[in-house]
Amino acid sequence: MTAGSSFARHTRTVEKKPRLLVLIGSGEMAAQMARVHRSVISRLANGTRADHGLVRAAILDTPYGFQENADALSDDALDFFGRRLGLDATIASLRRADADPISRATAYAAVREADFVFSGPGSPSYALSQWASSEVPTLFADKLLNGGALVVASAAALTLGRVTAPIYEIYKAGDDPRWLPGLDVLSAVGIDAAVIPHWDNTDGTNHDTRYCFLGQRRFELLERQLPEDLYVLGIDEHTALVIDLDAGLATVRGRGAVTIRRDGHEVVHASGQELRLDRLTSDGRSRRVTSRTREAQSENGQDLAREVVALRSEASTLEKRSALVDPLVTELVRMRSEARAMGVYDVADRIRDRLTGLGIEITDGPEGETTFRLPD
Repeated sequence: MTAGSSFARHTRTVEKKPRLLVLIGSGEMAAQMARVHRSVISRLANGTRADHGLVRAAILDTPYGFQENADALSDDALDFFGRRLGLDATIASLRRADADPISRATAYAAVREADFVFSGPGSPSYALSQWASSEVPTLFADKLLNGGALVVASAAALTLGRVTAPIYEIYKAGDDPRWLPGLDVLSAVGIDAAVIPHWDNTDGTNHDTRYCFLGQRRFELLERQLPEDLYVLGIDEHTALVIDLDAGLATVRGRGAVTIRRDGHEVVHASGQELRLDRLTSDGRSRRVTSRTREAQSENGQDLAREVVALRSEASTLEKRSALVDPLVTELVRMRSEARAMGVYDVADRIRDRLTGLGIEITDGPEGETTFRLPD
C-alpha cells in the first residue's frame, strides 16, 4: 500500500484492540452521546487523549443513503467525529449494494481497517436490503470478535439482531406489524435480542409513539410474533448501552434507561447502572435449554462462533474477489497497458495511482507485461 493511502496515514504499534459494542437509542451526535464516544475513543487510544487522532473511524452511510440530503448528513458526521472528536474519520460510502466493485471494495476496506465503526439513523429496512448480501455483517461481527468498536444508533442498531422491525413501513405506510430477518450479528457474542431504539419516544403529541414510534398496541402485536428464544432489548433516546466484551460488563450511559423485556415482563436498568454481560445473554433466552443456548454459554460455543465468522469472512472475501474484483482490476490493468502503449502516460498513471491507492500491487515486467496482486 502506498504512503499516500488513506488507510496508512500513521505508523502505529500493533496491539490487540479492546472489543466494544455500543448501542444508542438516539441523539448519537448530541452532547451526552459525545461523552460516550470520547470514552470509547479513549479506550481505543489506550487512555491517551493525544492519541485520539491515531484512532481511525469509518462512518457507514447506508441507512440514510437513499435520502436526497445524504451528502449533507455525511458532512455533518465527518464534522462531528472528525473535527469535534478528533478522529481520523472517513465515510465508508455504501449507499447501494450494487455499487461498482471498486466503490464496494473501498467501503469494505475502510470498515475493515477502522478501529471505530459507526452507523446510525435512516431506514432499517433499507439498510438491511443493502447489507444482507454484502460483507457488512461479517465485518461487523469481526469487530466484536477480534477487536475494535462497533457503534450503532437508531436504524443501524435495529438491524443487528436476528430479527428487525420495519419501522417506516409499519408507522408510516400502515403495514401490519411483522419482523424482517435481521443481520444476526449479535448472536456472534451470544446476545439473542431484537434491538428497539427510541424506546421511550414521546414525539406523538396526541398518540403513543413509544417503542420506536410503534406505540403499545402495535408493539404488543409484534412482540407476540417474536421467536420464543429471543427477547427485546429496548434503548431509550439519548441513551447508550456500552458493552465491554472483554470485561464481560455493560454500562448504561445517558439520560434514560435500557429495558430487557421478555413475554411482557421488563427489567429496567437505569443510567449509570452496570450489569454483567451474562444478563444480556441469558435474560432473553427461552426457559427450556436448547443446544444453541448451551453452545452460546460455553467456552466451546464462543470458540465455534469465532471460527464460523472467520470462515464466513474468508469465504465471502475470496468469492467476491474472484467474481467481482479480479475481472475489474484485470480490465483496468489492460486499459493502463494500452494507454502506455499509446503514449498517454497521464491516463496510465492515474489508473495506476487509483489501484495502488486501494492496496493493489502493480508490477511492470521487462517485456512490457503487467501483473497485479490484491491486498491480503
